[in-house]
Amino acid sequence: MLKQLIRLNTLEYPCNLYHYTKCKGILGILSDKCLWATKSDFLNDANEIRYTSVLVEEVLGEIKNPVWRQILYQVLIPGLDYVNGLEYEKDYYVVSFSHKEDSITLWAEFGDHTGYNICFRSEELISRISREYKIAYHGKVVYNREYQKARIRKLLFYEIPEYLGSSMGDILEEGIDSVIFKKLCRLFWKSVQIYAIFFKQEEFAEEHEYRFAFRDSEENPVLYREKEGFLLPYMKIRIGKKNELLPIQSIMVAPKNHIDLARKGMEQYLKEAGYRDIPVNLSKIKLRY
Repeated sequence: MLKQLIRLNTLEYPCNLYHYTKCKGILGILSDKCLWATKSDFLNDANEIRYTSVLVEEVLGEIKNPVWRQILYQVLIPGLDYVNGLEYEKDYYVVSFSHKEDSITLWAEFGDHTGYNICFRSEELISRISREYKIAYHGKVVYNREYQKARIRKLLFYEIPEYLGSSMGDILEEGIDSVIFKKLCRLFWKSVQIYAIFFKQEEFAEEHEYRFAFRDSEENPVLYREKEGFLLPYMKIRIGKKNELLPIQSIMVAPKNHIDLARKGMEQYLKEAGYRDIPVNLSKIKLRY
């Protein structure tokens, strides 16, 4: 149902995706053949899930018809607990990549002294993931605030009413206790929950992020790891069988990790693991500190 309402910008093949991580993380990926998908409301930017609820409030506040504005604001705003993670019917777990090969922003976030990124062939990566898991959604993260608001506005006033075979005016005339109005609200909250995963503030635009979202399920149990004194829920997403090589194009060493051993050690590890033709490159970013 939601698939018909959600509009995401997906990959254009062929292309590469870059996964930034620390040294410990890259060893785990290469040895375990797994990526870690983090629960959406535990992502690194603490405000990014709540950010979309602020966009919704702005969109509702800009409605010119005062009656529509009052009704929708009164009913939809309390329901934004769906977006803020308080009443999720389904939890989502997210794996993040970037389109940018050498990002100083991401190096700073994911270990500029001990960091690497892995360049994956995107089409093969998706094929590997899809062998064992259903990808709920995947797409480019959107940073343009006006585009985000336009998407929410179109969803609420045109796409959901059309999906329900009606118009917003007719639905509002039915009253807030009507079945169709309740359906509209529920579809809107669920859709906004998805968009909250793919909408971020403009300040993060340099990340050029691409995300994969997975639902929790009995087949893929939720695990926990310690991070900075709290427990972080995550799922393992397998991208290769035990003796299978991963669809890697190259590996890059972070700009503050340019000691000879950082590159040399990774090259030797790759050869012993069977990746004999995978180049290990140094970041081209020059830092003075």
